[in-house]
Amino acid sequence: MSTAVDEIVAISRRYGAGYDWVIAGGGNTSVKDGDTMWVKASGTMLSTITAEQFVAMDRSRLNEIWDHTYPAEQDAREAAALADLMAARVDQSGTLRPSVETLMHALFPQRLVVHTHPTILNGVTCARDGEAATARLLNGEALWIPTIDPGYTLAKDMRDRVEAWRSNHDGATPAIVVMQNHGLVVAAETAEEIDAIHGRIRDAVLAEVRRHPESEPEERDSNRQQELAEAVARALADMSAAHGSALERPVTTAFSSPELLRRAASAEALEPVSSAFSPDHIVYSGHRPCWVDAPDHINSPKALQAEVLHAVHDYWHDEGAPPKIVVIRGRCAVAVTPTERKTEVARLLFRNALEIAAYAESFGGSQFMPQDQIEFVRNWEVEKFREKQSTGS
Repeated sequence: MSTAVDEIVAISRRYGAGYDWVIAGGGNTSVKDGDTMWVKASGTMLSTITAEQFVAMDRSRLNEIWDHTYPAEQDAREAAALADLMAARVDQSGTLRPSVETLMHALFPQRLVVHTHPTILNGVTCARDGEAATARLLNGEALWIPTIDPGYTLAKDMRDRVEAWRSNHDGATPAIVVMQNHGLVVAAETAEEIDAIHGRIRDAVLAEVRRHPESEPEERDSNRQQELAEAVARALADMSAAHGSALERPVTTAFSSPELLRRAASAEALEPVSSAFSPDHIVYSGHRPCWVDAPDHINSPKALQAEVLHAVHDYWHDEGAPPKIVVIRGRCAVAVTPTERKTEVARLLFRNALEIAAYAESFGGSQFMPQDQIEFVRNWEVEKFREKQSTGS
Protein backbone atom coordinates (compact mmCIF):
# COMPACT_ATOMS: atom_id res chain seq x y z
CA MET A 1 0.00 0.00 0.00
CA SER A 2 1.17 3.53 -0.74
CA THR A 3 1.92 6.34 1.70
CA ALA A 4 -1.23 7.99 0.34
CA VAL A 5 -3.26 5.33 2.17
CA ASP A 6 -1.45 6.12 5.42
CA GLU A 7 -2.40 9.75 4.88
CA ILE A 8 -6.10 9.04 4.38
CA VAL A 9 -6.10 6.75 7.42
CA ALA A 10 -4.84 9.63 9.56
CA ILE A 11 -7.40 12.05 8.11
CA SER A 12 -10.21 9.52 8.54
CA ARG A 13 -9.40 8.86 12.17
CA ARG A 14 -9.26 12.57 12.92
CA TYR A 15 -12.72 13.20 11.49
CA GLY A 16 -14.04 9.96 12.97
CA ALA A 17 -13.00 10.89 16.51
CA GLY A 18 -15.84 11.98 18.78
CA TYR A 19 -19.32 12.61 17.40
CA ASP A 20 -19.14 16.01 15.71
CA TRP A 21 -18.49 14.79 12.15
CA VAL A 22 -19.70 11.17 11.98
CA ILE A 23 -21.27 8.51 14.21
CA ALA A 24 -20.88 4.73 13.99
CA GLY A 25 -20.30 3.62 10.38
CA GLY A 26 -21.24 6.98 8.88
CA GLY A 27 -19.14 8.93 6.40
CA ASN A 28 -16.44 7.78 4.01
CA THR A 29 -13.09 8.95 2.68
CA SER A 30 -10.83 8.33 -0.29
CA VAL A 31 -7.45 9.12 -1.75
CA LYS A 32 -6.28 8.90 -5.36
CA ASP A 33 -2.84 7.58 -6.20
CA GLY A 34 -2.18 7.37 -9.92
CA ASP A 35 -4.62 5.00 -11.58
CA THR A 36 -5.96 3.77 -8.22
CA MET A 37 -8.46 5.26 -5.80
CA TRP A 38 -8.49 3.90 -2.28
CA VAL A 39 -11.94 4.19 -0.67
CA LYS A 40 -13.29 3.25 2.74
CA ALA A 41 -14.90 -0.19 2.91
CA SER A 42 -18.63 -0.24 3.63
CA GLY A 43 -19.53 -0.45 7.31
CA THR A 44 -16.07 0.31 8.65
CA MET A 45 -15.57 3.02 11.25
CA LEU A 46 -13.60 6.15 10.41
CA SER A 47 -12.53 6.43 14.05
CA THR A 48 -10.65 3.12 14.04
CA ILE A 49 -10.07 2.46 10.35
CA THR A 50 -6.84 0.82 9.21
CA ALA A 51 -5.06 0.75 5.86
CA GLU A 52 -6.41 -2.76 5.29
CA GLN A 53 -9.98 -1.43 5.48
CA PHE A 54 -9.59 0.68 2.35
CA VAL A 55 -10.51 -0.88 -0.99
CA ALA A 56 -8.31 -0.26 -4.03
CA MET A 57 -10.46 0.72 -7.01
CA ASP A 58 -9.45 0.89 -10.68
CA ARG A 59 -10.26 4.49 -11.68
CA SER A 60 -10.65 3.69 -15.37
CA ARG A 61 -13.14 0.91 -14.62
CA LEU A 62 -15.06 3.24 -12.33
CA ASN A 63 -15.30 5.79 -15.12
CA GLU A 64 -16.65 3.11 -17.47
CA ILE A 65 -19.61 2.55 -15.14
CA TRP A 66 -21.12 5.84 -16.32
CA ASP A 67 -21.58 4.31 -19.76
CA HIS A 68 -23.61 1.39 -18.41
CA THR A 69 -27.39 1.22 -18.62
CA TYR A 70 -29.22 0.03 -15.53
CA PRO A 71 -32.76 -1.24 -14.87
CA ALA A 72 -35.40 1.33 -13.96
CA GLU A 73 -36.60 -0.67 -10.96
CA GLN A 74 -34.77 0.49 -7.81
CA ASP A 75 -33.64 -2.80 -6.30
CA ALA A 76 -32.50 -4.21 -9.63
CA ARG A 77 -30.70 -0.98 -10.51
CA GLU A 78 -28.81 -0.78 -7.22
CA ALA A 79 -27.90 -4.47 -7.33
CA ALA A 80 -26.46 -4.09 -10.84
CA ALA A 81 -24.55 -0.95 -9.89
CA LEU A 82 -23.14 -2.70 -6.83
CA ALA A 83 -21.99 -5.61 -8.98
CA ASP A 84 -20.15 -3.17 -11.26
CA LEU A 85 -18.53 -1.50 -8.25
CA MET A 86 -17.30 -4.87 -7.02
CA ALA A 87 -15.96 -5.63 -10.50
CA ALA A 88 -13.99 -2.36 -10.45
CA ARG A 89 -11.89 -3.47 -7.47
CA VAL A 90 -8.20 -3.93 -8.17
CA ASP A 91 -8.11 -7.13 -6.11
CA GLN A 92 -10.99 -9.34 -7.22
CA SER A 93 -10.11 -11.95 -4.60
CA GLY A 94 -10.78 -9.56 -1.72
CA THR A 95 -13.94 -9.73 0.39
CA LEU A 96 -14.32 -6.06 1.31
CA ARG A 97 -17.18 -4.14 -0.26
CA PRO A 98 -16.34 -0.56 -1.32
CA SER A 99 -18.49 2.23 0.08
CA VAL A 100 -21.78 2.63 -1.75
CA GLU A 101 -20.68 6.22 -2.38
CA THR A 102 -17.52 5.20 -4.25
CA LEU A 103 -18.78 6.65 -7.56
CA MET A 104 -19.34 9.97 -5.81
CA HIS A 105 -15.69 10.02 -4.70
CA ALA A 106 -14.55 9.18 -8.22
CA LEU A 107 -16.27 12.30 -9.60
CA PHE A 108 -13.70 14.58 -8.00
CA PRO A 109 -10.28 15.06 -9.59
CA GLN A 110 -8.95 16.32 -6.25
CA ARG A 111 -6.66 13.83 -4.54
CA LEU A 112 -8.48 13.71 -1.20
CA VAL A 113 -12.22 13.45 -0.62
CA VAL A 114 -13.80 13.48 2.85
CA HIS A 115 -17.53 12.84 3.22
CA THR A 116 -18.98 13.42 6.69
CA HIS A 117 -22.33 13.93 8.41
CA PRO A 118 -21.50 16.91 10.66
CA THR A 119 -24.10 17.60 13.32
CA ILE A 120 -23.95 21.37 13.11
CA LEU A 121 -24.05 21.51 9.30
CA ASN A 122 -26.90 19.01 9.25
CA GLY A 123 -28.78 21.60 11.26
CA VAL A 124 -28.73 23.42 7.91
CA THR A 125 -29.08 20.49 5.48
CA CYS A 126 -32.07 19.19 7.46
CA ALA A 127 -33.78 22.58 7.71
CA ARG A 128 -36.53 24.16 5.62
CA ASP A 129 -34.30 27.07 4.58
CA GLY A 130 -31.23 24.89 4.09
CA GLU A 131 -30.47 25.66 0.46
CA ALA A 132 -30.71 29.43 0.84
CA ALA A 133 -28.75 29.33 4.10
CA THR A 134 -25.98 27.26 2.48
CA ALA A 135 -25.63 29.73 -0.40
CA ARG A 136 -25.48 32.64 2.03
CA LEU A 137 -23.18 31.08 4.64
CA LEU A 138 -20.68 29.71 2.12
CA ASN A 139 -20.81 32.65 -0.28
CA GLY A 140 -21.96 30.53 -3.21
CA GLU A 141 -18.87 28.28 -3.01
CA ALA A 142 -20.81 25.09 -2.30
CA LEU A 143 -22.75 22.90 -4.70
CA TRP A 144 -26.15 22.03 -3.18
CA ILE A 145 -27.56 18.55 -3.84
CA PRO A 146 -31.31 18.21 -3.20
CA THR A 147 -32.35 15.12 -1.26
CA ILE A 148 -32.47 12.00 -3.40
CA ASP A 149 -32.28 8.21 -3.04
CA PRO A 150 -28.72 7.17 -2.09
CA GLY A 151 -26.54 4.85 -4.14
CA TYR A 152 -26.27 5.01 -7.93
CA THR A 153 -29.20 7.45 -8.17
CA LEU A 154 -27.39 9.95 -5.95
CA ALA A 155 -24.08 9.48 -7.76
CA LYS A 156 -25.64 10.06 -11.18
CA ASP A 157 -27.53 13.14 -10.01
CA MET A 158 -24.39 14.53 -8.42
CA ARG A 159 -22.41 13.86 -11.61
CA ASP A 160 -24.91 15.88 -13.64
CA ARG A 161 -24.81 18.73 -11.15
CA VAL A 162 -21.01 18.71 -10.92
CA GLU A 163 -20.80 18.90 -14.71
CA ALA A 164 -23.23 21.82 -14.72
CA TRP A 165 -21.14 23.53 -12.04
CA ARG A 166 -17.98 23.07 -14.10
CA SER A 167 -19.59 24.61 -17.15
CA ASN A 168 -20.45 27.69 -15.08
CA HIS A 169 -17.10 27.92 -13.28
CA ASP A 170 -14.50 27.76 -16.07
CA GLY A 171 -14.13 24.00 -15.76
CA ALA A 172 -13.38 24.02 -12.01
CA THR A 173 -14.75 21.22 -9.83
CA PRO A 174 -16.42 22.32 -6.56
CA ALA A 175 -14.41 21.76 -3.40
CA ILE A 176 -17.54 21.80 -1.22
CA VAL A 177 -20.73 19.82 -1.80
CA VAL A 178 -23.62 20.12 0.66
CA MET A 179 -26.17 17.32 0.46
CA GLN A 180 -29.70 17.92 1.70
CA ASN A 181 -30.71 15.54 4.52
CA HIS A 182 -27.34 13.88 4.28
CA GLY A 183 -24.10 15.74 4.90
CA LEU A 184 -20.94 17.28 3.50
CA VAL A 185 -18.31 16.45 0.89
CA VAL A 186 -14.97 18.28 0.90
CA ALA A 187 -12.38 17.68 -1.84
CA ALA A 188 -8.82 19.04 -1.87
CA GLU A 189 -5.22 18.21 -2.68
CA THR A 190 -3.80 18.33 0.85
CA ALA A 191 -4.86 17.50 4.38
CA GLU A 192 -4.23 21.12 5.36
CA GLU A 193 -6.75 22.30 2.76
CA ILE A 194 -9.26 19.70 3.95
CA ASP A 195 -8.97 20.96 7.54
CA ALA A 196 -9.15 24.62 6.55
CA ILE A 197 -12.35 24.13 4.56
CA HIS A 198 -14.01 22.18 7.35
CA GLY A 199 -13.08 24.84 9.87
CA ARG A 200 -14.46 27.60 7.69
CA ILE A 201 -17.77 25.78 7.23
CA ARG A 202 -18.13 25.12 10.96
CA ASP A 203 -17.41 28.74 11.86
CA ALA A 204 -19.85 30.06 9.25
CA VAL A 205 -22.72 27.97 10.59
CA LEU A 206 -21.92 28.72 14.24
CA ALA A 207 -22.11 32.43 13.52
CA GLU A 208 -25.85 32.13 12.75
CA VAL A 209 -26.93 29.54 15.31
CA ARG A 210 -29.40 31.10 17.75
CA ARG A 211 -29.88 28.14 20.09
CA HIS A 212 -27.50 25.31 20.90
CA PRO A 213 -28.86 21.94 22.02
CA GLU A 214 -29.01 21.38 25.78
CA SER A 215 -27.45 17.92 25.71
CA GLU A 216 -25.88 18.10 29.14
CA PRO A 217 -26.27 17.06 31.87
CA GLU A 218 -27.32 13.67 30.54
CA GLU A 219 -28.95 11.11 32.81
CA ARG A 220 -28.42 7.43 32.01
CA ASP A 221 -30.13 4.38 33.47
CA SER A 222 -31.15 5.87 36.82
CA ASN A 223 -33.33 3.71 39.07
CA ARG A 224 -36.49 5.37 37.79
CA GLN A 225 -35.33 5.10 34.18
CA GLN A 226 -34.48 1.43 34.62
CA GLU A 227 -38.12 0.73 35.54
CA LEU A 228 -39.17 2.32 32.27
CA ALA A 229 -36.47 0.46 30.33
CA GLU A 230 -37.74 -2.78 31.84
CA ALA A 231 -41.27 -1.95 30.71
CA VAL A 232 -39.98 -1.36 27.17
CA ALA A 233 -37.93 -4.57 27.20
CA ARG A 234 -40.91 -6.64 28.35
CA ALA A 235 -43.17 -5.05 25.75
CA LEU A 236 -40.69 -5.80 22.94
CA ALA A 237 -40.16 -9.36 24.18
CA ASP A 238 -43.91 -9.95 24.34
CA MET A 239 -44.41 -8.53 20.86
CA SER A 240 -41.50 -10.59 19.48
CA ALA A 241 -43.09 -13.72 20.90
CA ALA A 242 -46.42 -12.74 19.35
CA HIS A 243 -44.66 -12.47 15.99
CA GLY A 244 -43.14 -15.93 16.33
CA SER A 245 -39.69 -14.99 17.64
CA ALA A 246 -38.05 -16.31 20.81
CA LEU A 247 -39.10 -14.58 24.02
CA GLU A 248 -35.74 -12.93 24.65
CA ARG A 249 -35.17 -9.72 26.55
CA PRO A 250 -33.68 -7.08 24.22
CA VAL A 251 -30.88 -4.80 25.34
CA THR A 252 -32.06 -1.40 26.56
CA THR A 253 -30.60 1.84 27.81
CA ALA A 254 -32.70 4.70 29.17
CA PHE A 255 -31.53 8.28 28.86
CA SER A 256 -32.64 11.88 29.18
CA SER A 257 -31.24 15.38 28.94
CA PRO A 258 -32.72 18.88 29.05
CA GLU A 259 -33.00 18.74 25.24
CA LEU A 260 -34.78 15.40 25.28
CA LEU A 261 -37.18 16.48 28.02
CA ARG A 262 -38.00 19.57 25.96
CA ARG A 263 -39.08 17.28 23.08
CA ALA A 264 -40.75 14.69 25.34
CA ALA A 265 -43.14 17.23 26.85
CA SER A 266 -45.88 16.40 24.33
CA ALA A 267 -46.53 14.88 20.92
CA GLU A 268 -46.41 18.39 19.47
CA ALA A 269 -43.04 19.09 21.09
CA LEU A 270 -41.70 15.81 19.67
CA GLU A 271 -42.69 16.75 16.11
CA PRO A 272 -39.24 18.20 15.14
CA VAL A 273 -37.66 14.76 15.73
CA SER A 274 -40.65 12.60 14.75
CA SER A 275 -39.21 11.34 11.45
CA ALA A 276 -35.86 10.71 9.76
CA PHE A 277 -33.31 13.43 9.02
CA SER A 278 -30.86 11.23 7.09
CA PRO A 279 -30.10 7.66 6.00
CA ASP A 280 -27.90 7.20 9.09
CA HIS A 281 -30.83 7.91 11.38
CA ILE A 282 -32.99 5.37 9.55
CA VAL A 283 -30.29 2.70 9.67
CA TYR A 284 -29.20 3.08 13.28
CA SER A 285 -32.03 4.62 15.33
CA GLY A 286 -35.05 3.90 13.15
CA HIS A 287 -37.08 6.01 10.77
CA ARG A 288 -39.21 7.39 13.63
CA PRO A 289 -39.42 7.00 17.41
CA CYS A 290 -42.26 5.23 19.20
CA TRP A 291 -44.24 7.75 21.26
CA VAL A 292 -45.75 6.66 24.60
CA ASP A 293 -48.30 9.25 25.69
CA ALA A 294 -48.31 8.13 29.34
CA PRO A 295 -50.26 10.55 31.57
CA ASP A 296 -48.38 12.17 34.44
CA HIS A 297 -50.52 10.45 37.06
CA ILE A 298 -49.47 6.96 35.91
CA ASN A 299 -46.48 5.99 38.02
CA SER A 300 -46.76 2.31 38.89
CA PRO A 301 -44.49 -0.01 36.87
CA LYS A 302 -47.44 -2.22 35.93
CA ALA A 303 -49.52 0.68 34.62
CA LEU A 304 -46.57 2.11 32.71
CA GLN A 305 -45.81 -1.27 31.20
CA ALA A 306 -49.39 -1.43 29.93
CA GLU A 307 -49.02 2.02 28.30
CA VAL A 308 -45.72 1.02 26.73
CA LEU A 309 -47.06 -2.30 25.48
CA HIS A 310 -50.01 -0.56 23.86
CA ALA A 311 -47.75 2.00 22.12
CA VAL A 312 -45.26 -0.65 20.95
CA HIS A 313 -48.11 -2.81 19.64
CA ASP A 314 -49.50 0.07 17.60
CA TYR A 315 -46.05 1.03 16.32
CA TRP A 316 -45.21 -2.52 15.23
CA HIS A 317 -48.59 -2.91 13.58
CA ASP A 318 -48.23 0.37 11.67
CA GLU A 319 -44.55 0.11 10.71
CA GLY A 320 -44.07 -3.63 10.32
CA ALA A 321 -41.01 -3.58 12.59
CA PRO A 322 -40.15 -2.92 16.24
CA PRO A 323 -38.99 0.54 17.33
CA LYS A 324 -35.37 1.25 18.18
CA ILE A 325 -36.23 4.38 20.18
CA VAL A 326 -39.17 4.69 22.57
CA VAL A 327 -39.94 8.14 23.98
CA ILE A 328 -42.09 8.23 27.13
CA ARG A 329 -43.85 11.53 27.67
CA GLY A 330 -42.25 13.76 30.27
CA ARG A 331 -39.85 11.07 31.44
CA CYS A 332 -37.08 9.77 29.18
CA ALA A 333 -36.26 7.83 26.02
CA VAL A 334 -35.25 4.19 25.79
CA ALA A 335 -33.00 2.77 23.08
CA VAL A 336 -33.85 -0.88 22.48
CA THR A 337 -32.28 -3.39 20.08
CA PRO A 338 -31.08 -7.01 20.20
CA THR A 339 -27.46 -6.14 21.08
CA GLU A 340 -25.56 -3.78 23.36
CA ARG A 341 -23.63 -2.22 20.48
CA LYS A 342 -26.73 -1.54 18.38
CA THR A 343 -28.53 -0.07 21.38
CA GLU A 344 -25.72 2.35 22.13
CA VAL A 345 -25.52 3.45 18.50
CA ALA A 346 -29.30 3.94 18.41
CA ARG A 347 -29.01 6.19 21.47
CA LEU A 348 -26.22 8.21 19.89
CA LEU A 349 -28.14 8.73 16.64
CA PHE A 350 -31.29 9.83 18.43
CA ARG A 351 -29.25 12.24 20.53
CA ASN A 352 -27.81 13.47 17.24
CA ALA A 353 -31.32 14.00 15.86
CA LEU A 354 -32.19 16.08 18.93
CA GLU A 355 -29.12 18.25 18.32
CA ILE A 356 -29.85 18.65 14.60
CA ALA A 357 -33.42 19.76 15.39
CA ALA A 358 -32.10 22.39 17.80
CA TYR A 359 -29.68 23.81 15.22
CA ALA A 360 -32.36 23.67 12.52
CA GLU A 361 -34.46 26.14 14.51
CA SER A 362 -32.07 28.84 13.28
CA PHE A 363 -32.69 27.92 9.64
CA GLY A 364 -36.46 27.55 9.35
CA GLY A 365 -37.03 24.40 11.44
CA SER A 366 -36.79 20.67 10.81
CA GLN A 367 -37.08 19.24 7.29
CA PHE A 368 -37.27 15.44 7.13
CA MET A 369 -36.47 13.09 4.27
CA PRO A 370 -39.43 12.44 1.94
CA GLN A 371 -41.39 9.32 2.86
CA ASP A 372 -40.58 7.45 -0.36
CA GLN A 373 -36.87 7.88 0.26
CA ILE A 374 -37.30 6.73 3.86
CA GLU A 375 -38.99 3.56 2.67
CA PHE A 376 -36.27 2.95 0.08
CA VAL A 377 -33.51 3.16 2.71
CA ARG A 378 -35.47 1.02 5.18
CA ASN A 379 -35.56 -1.82 2.66
CA TRP A 380 -32.21 -1.35 0.93
CA GLU A 381 -29.85 -4.31 1.19
CA VAL A 382 -26.82 -2.03 1.10
CA GLU A 383 -27.85 -0.24 4.29
CA LYS A 384 -28.68 -3.50 6.04
CA PHE A 385 -25.18 -4.68 5.13
CA ARG A 386 -23.63 -1.45 6.45
CA GLU A 387 -25.47 -1.71 9.76
CA LYS A 388 -24.38 -5.32 10.18
CA GLN A 389 -20.75 -4.48 9.46
CA SER A 390 -20.58 -1.41 11.71
CA THR A 391 -22.48 -2.82 14.70
CA GLY A 392 -21.00 -6.31 14.57
CA SER A 393 -24.25 -8.22 14.19
